[in-house]
Amino acid sequence: MEIRAAVPGDESAVVSCVNEAFSPYIPLIGLTPGPMLEDYHAALQNHPLFVAIADDLPVGVVLLKDAPGEDYMWLDVLATRTAVRGRGIGQALIAFSEDYMRSQGKQECRLYTHVKYQHSIDLYQYLGYEITHRIQEYGYDRYYMRKLL
Repeated sequence: MEIRAAVPGDESAVVSCVNEAFSPYIPLIGLTPGPMLEDYHAALQNHPLFVAIADDLPVGVVLLKDAPGEDYMWLDVLATRTAVRGRGIGQALIAFSEDYMRSQGKQECRLYTHVKYQHSIDLYQYLGYEITHRIQEYGYDRYYMRKLL
């Protein structure tokens, strides 16, 4: 597997991966998950966006967003295709993101996830993230999490 920066032309594969990863959550939370609402064309132009490639196919995506003037970045979207779940691609994308943030001089990674995404919460906690607070925003019930890098 290779992780590389997304390039123009990757947007449809990114959207497909995100939709595949997050559409099963619609019945669980009763809303369209936030990552499915992101404009990935604009994201590609304005934020670090990376894709995981296996067998010449995009199998994972991570979108990072900077907090200008702060010592942290946001791990904004993490998605993997269902066919590759359990193979460590999500963990590899997180580790890659943390390394990228360090290379940008950041000392902390922040993220938020829906409180009903227990698998995601478990993964983040396993990797050293801690829940900082719970908040209701934009109709979503979210945990905010962070990890010191």
